[in-house]
Amino acid sequence: MTENIKEMIESMTTDEMKQRLAEYMAADQQLAPRPIAVEIRLSNIKNVRCRYDVLLIAENGQETEVKFRDRYSRLVYIYTLLHPQGYQRRLAAANNYKALRQLYTLLYFKEGDALVKTIESTDFDHFFSHYIAQSRNAIRQATPHASDFAIDRPQSHDGKVLIPFVAQGGTVILDNSLRNQMSHL
Repeated sequence: MTENIKEMIESMTTDEMKQRLAEYMAADQQLAPRPIAVEIRLSNIKNVRCRYDVLLIAENGQETEVKFRDRYSRLVYIYTLLHPQGYQRRLAAANNYKALRQLYTLLYFKEGDALVKTIESTDFDHFFSHYIAQSRNAIRQATPHASDFAIDRPQSHDGKVLIPFVAQGGTVILDNSLRNQMSHL
């Protein structure tokens, strides 16, 4: 039987292989549970770099943690989650990045000065675009249904930065401690 499979694969053209691979990938995507909520939860691990985890919650209750590779992509993603109808980039840059700095302080136990230094070492548009792309990669690795849960291209929404799932009224669950701390800002 293994020989038959090998022969069949060897006789396939490149286009046939691509087609078969696309079919397998589509079937895998349909088998994966679709997330129905995004949760920002207080991390239960001691000595963590960030106080909060971002989780995708599926209908069957399965939780998938989004593994961000760096602090700024997590910051940009959470900032975008907190703006359901989206925002213009210049809003994020307003008042010397005040809202971003405050959120950074809540998430990382650090003053926002490090964030400002990082932003000022490059130009803001490049900084923002880069970390939006990094957050998309993290979402893609967490779910095959990434298109709804990743930060979308601002060009698609009159220049607004948003997450389609959230903009369409999807459920975002904020940890009470984050909600309480944000109300004091």
